Amino acid sequence: MVRSVTRLLLASTLLAGVPLTAALAQDNPASPAAGDPDQAQGAPTPAAGQVDQGAATQAAGNGADAIIVTGIRNSLASAAKIKRDANQIVDSITATDVGKFPDTNIAESLQRITGVAIDRSGGEGQFITVRGLGPEFNTVLVNGRVMATDNPGREFSFDVLSSNMIQRTDVYKSPVPELQEGGIGATVNIITARPLDGQSGFHVAASAGGIYDRLRKKASPDMSAVTSWTNQDKTIGLVLSGSYTDRKSQLDFVQTEGWIYGPERVINGTPSSTGLTPASITTTGTINVPQNLQVVREMDRRKRINFAGAFQAKPTDRLLVTVDGVYSKFNVYSNLNRFANFYSAPYIGLDVDGTGSATGFNRPGTEFLANNPGLAGVASLSQNDNIVSYSNRLTQSYQIGANIKWNPIDDLEIRFDASRTKATQRNPNAFVVVGSLAQSSPRFDLTPGQDLPVASNFGDITDPSLMRAHFTQQAVGRVRDIGKEYHIDTVYTVHDSILTGIHAGLEYSERHKVQRNFANDDGNCAYCGYEVPIPSNLLTPYALNNFLSDASGSSQLPKNFFAYDPNAIIAYLSDPATLAIPRQGRTVAQQQAEAARLLALPGGPFGTRENLGSRLDVLERVASGYFSAQFGGERWSGNAGVRVVNTSTLSRGFDLPVVNVTTTTGDDTLQYTYGTATPIAVRNSYTNVLPSANVKYNLTRTVIARAAFSVMVTRPTLTDLGVNNSYGGRVAVPLSNGGNPNLKPFKSKNYDISLEWYPSRVNYVSAGAFYKDLSSFLELQTLPVERFGRIYQDTRTRNGQSGYIRGVEVGGQFAFDFLKGWLGGFGVQGNYTYVDSKAKREIGLADYQCGYNGLSPHSANGSVFYEKFGIEARASYNWRSDYLRACRSDQSRPRNRSAYGQFDFNLAYNINSHFQVYVQGVNVLNEHVKEWSAIEERFLLFQDSGSRYNFGARVKF
Repeated sequence: MVRSVTRLLLASTLLAGVPLTAALAQDNPASPAAGDPDQAQGAPTPAAGQVDQGAATQAAGNGADAIIVTGIRNSLASAAKIKRDANQIVDSITATDVGKFPDTNIAESLQRITGVAIDRSGGEGQFITVRGLGPEFNTVLVNGRVMATDNPGREFSFDVLSSNMIQRTDVYKSPVPELQEGGIGATVNIITARPLDGQSGFHVAASAGGIYDRLRKKASPDMSAVTSWTNQDKTIGLVLSGSYTDRKSQLDFVQTEGWIYGPERVINGTPSSTGLTPASITTTGTINVPQNLQVVREMDRRKRINFAGAFQAKPTDRLLVTVDGVYSKFNVYSNLNRFANFYSAPYIGLDVDGTGSATGFNRPGTEFLANNPGLAGVASLSQNDNIVSYSNRLTQSYQIGANIKWNPIDDLEIRFDASRTKATQRNPNAFVVVGSLAQSSPRFDLTPGQDLPVASNFGDITDPSLMRAHFTQQAVGRVRDIGKEYHIDTVYTVHDSILTGIHAGLEYSERHKVQRNFANDDGNCAYCGYEVPIPSNLLTPYALNNFLSDASGSSQLPKNFFAYDPNAIIAYLSDPATLAIPRQGRTVAQQQAEAARLLALPGGPFGTRENLGSRLDVLERVASGYFSAQFGGERWSGNAGVRVVNTSTLSRGFDLPVVNVTTTTGDDTLQYTYGTATPIAVRNSYTNVLPSANVKYNLTRTVIARAAFSVMVTRPTLTDLGVNNSYGGRVAVPLSNGGNPNLKPFKSKNYDISLEWYPSRVNYVSAGAFYKDLSSFLELQTLPVERFGRIYQDTRTRNGQSGYIRGVEVGGQFAFDFLKGWLGGFGVQGNYTYVDSKAKREIGLADYQCGYNGLSPHSANGSVFYEKFGIEARASYNWRSDYLRACRSDQSRPRNRSAYGQFDFNLAYNINSHFQVYVQGVNVLNEHVKEWSAIEERFLLFQDSGSRYNFGARVKF
């Protein structure tokens, strides 16, 4: 034993950098079959990225009874083997063929795993939640390494990568010291193809087809290809893959941007009242009133180009060199047309139900004020707004890495890895409002039993002569995320001892995230007040045809209003002659002076200029080391160790003081005057000690029991650590947001137990329980904060709660291979997770206690598949119960999402061994997304993304 440890220490002096998580993605030492006492001792613990490509086609049985699994069964058998052989709790999804993942979206495949739920963007899976913990609490790796993201946070967008380049994705629910920290929910590793794992020779697999969105009624191209070459001796190989998608989609929705909570002023009268005076206005107790109501149609285009490649060389039996890379260009173009009413006190009449929610009211129009001149200056006018906006997400990201696996002696393996990653995003956007002061008094009604509220009594909203200029904003957001990692890992195997191996390693990483915002903030309200007419030739009648036709209450919403080219409106408003039109209480001379000031701004009144106060620049350095020991006996195996992590951050930016806050005459939008920007910087550092242990016991040859303990942390996301601050809002709802550079990491103590039964290589049933003891929970919160003599709704990430998450999960899969004839092609797969939680916040809400964001108490997934006679088919239903999206969202109130279930199917037919045709349906039953504030009666969102169909053909040779 002393000699073995001495050899390990000598070899460690040679180390220079690779994560075991990355390097193990390329190969897998033989793993023992479940319950095999002759092989269990000394089995390695799979790390994130460990792969066994050969498992996919192993025979189930011996001799003439051997069955070679392919296609769907191939994928399920491979995933079951990974789960069975691991010395920690892990679930996997594997490709059903080269370049063919089970779903067109990686996240949509992951939701088939027990305990995993997803969030969608434009109807596509974008983020995952694991065991009730949202995307910011799950670490996602690509080939064992962190990949930079264009998101403001660390959360990984699964929609930037095509599933066609993915060979396997693992979800690690219990950690080992070798595994990178950060995933309190789980660590997910996305693995691309490796040439030496496949067959020798030259191979190509390609697909060509389309995507059809039901709402948009357009077909879009979807193509991919994978090619590989490996020499006969399998000592050198190359694999390349690429994909192209150009999807056109549509979203229809009605939304309310939060409910204002507090006392409200009410005009005791009706829209037909006359002669009212300020004495008719009274103040209510604390109630909830919606801020606005909007009907919206969003037209999207999502273009994605992906490339991935890997080169491998094995110059000797003891040396393997791998160079690999992933590139993604993903652009989303979103154009929105909406009609909106904003609500603010005083209200004409106000109906309130027993929950303290406003269920009906009117807002004053010009006719009402004309009949009640005594209320002039006391009651503001309601507005009918036509809003055209666009927001483009233009992203590029890549990761490139190289690693070496070296076995200097038989029982020692050393792995070196170095990688670099970068992601960028440009977000050019515009928000242009053309509207009118309402003539009649618009009404809002919250109707029980209906899907949608009722908005009515707008007056004439299709008369172009009434249209006036209002709010105009152009902006560009920029994100740059750059990272690099260096890892060195050693694996030493010990023989003839209860100690079967020792793992040790060192890691260092840097990540630098910069976020900048450019906008015309000092000119966006140049026309606020609805005073300057818009030429009718710049306006186009707009109709919301077939808008939410299956939603009750849809017929009682405005469907006809105006659209326009925002660039044409901005060009008209930038004309010096238009700028000189007197308004907002100014004389001709005063307005000419104001026009001269606006024209003198860089780029003119609507040119984009950087807001230094919102700049974010955070550099994070992480140094870590780990040590773990592997143990094993006749029927058991396990590991125990510790990971020590030191994190240091430097947050830089500018302090931009607010000198004055004003409002525009005839409008309630807040305007800010800023002082001189001064640079500021804040440093922070901390060290975490993270122990972990996993035990696996083979009760029989087919039944496995597991237990695990670990301490994990999730570091604050980089953009949450900024020193930035931004201000906006209206008189009724002032808004602010920014960073928090002194955040502490979120910490969790985790306990897991599970029992698994594997009656065959494909079939299994598992049940488990978990408990997470949480402290210093990180959460995006909106809280009331006093600033500049007003109460602002301030949104930023804060530490501020503790508690627990606990739950049980059951899952399994079963293929009916024992049945005769065509019935033997059937199989089932399913899972269910129940999660219970308790949260203790430092600051509570008066009428509502929040749980944890993203946590659905119940989630389930069920699939029926069929594979025989060239047919590959699967029908799946995924469901999750109500969950909290944010405890303090719009207006500092909770945002919840209603239970959601979605039915999908895949159908393919193999014409022969080289050609296949396929069709896939997503959200076939056209389910809708519904959101509400605090209680279900307070409507926030009803959204229809429609169903989506992928179709085409595949070829391989």
